[in-house]
Amino acid sequence: MRTDTTVRDVMHREFLGVSESDSLRDAAALLADEGTNCLVVLRGGEPVGRLGCRDALSALLDAEPGVGDDGDLTVGSVMRPPLVTVSPDDALATVEERLISEGGDRVVVVEDDQAVGVVTASDVLAAGAPRTGTGARDPLDDEAATGEPRRDDAAMMGSDGGVDRAAEASSTDASGSPTQGVCESCGALVPDLVSANGQAVCPECREV
Repeated sequence: MRTDTTVRDVMHREFLGVSESDSLRDAAALLADEGTNCLVVLRGGEPVGRLGCRDALSALLDAEPGVGDDGDLTVGSVMRPPLVTVSPDDALATVEERLISEGGDRVVVVEDDQAVGVVTASDVLAAGAPRTGTGARDPLDDEAATGEPRRDDAAMMGSDGGVDRAAEASSTDASGSPTQGVCESCGALVPDLVSANGQAVCPECREV
């Protein structure tokens, strides 16, 4: 990861947000339609909470028939505390540290108390990938020249000859040791990934 990369360089300026008064059913439909697992809850432009897909589904399933229509449930009744916030001028390394410490999968970018963007764990991981001319591998090396897998590629092979998803999804430091990766189940940026059922997941998701 370039040390001069800031949040502003990688943040998504368009993100999914809802208000506290919005119908929970409508918010759940938005989660499903957009294929995301979290919505930012806004009061005006200020982030005041988050709505996860599990929380929305659980609340809708727990709604008792005959006691009230689940259409009466609002986002504000089930939302959780806000996501971690950062400034647009913060270093991207700061986001990485907060994602790992919180076990989250995204942060909200706030400027003048207003949400202006979102950065996900995948954005952070992608920003640390080698770029052409700054560490990218020469396509003529190893396999192309000798017919043998590159050493790094061989290290990603599983015991059955397939690709080890944990190795593929994680990033490495200068010595080649795994550092962190994005869990394919919960989306959190974690220090270690393990392979389970063909996915690269965090230890917590593996135990589920």
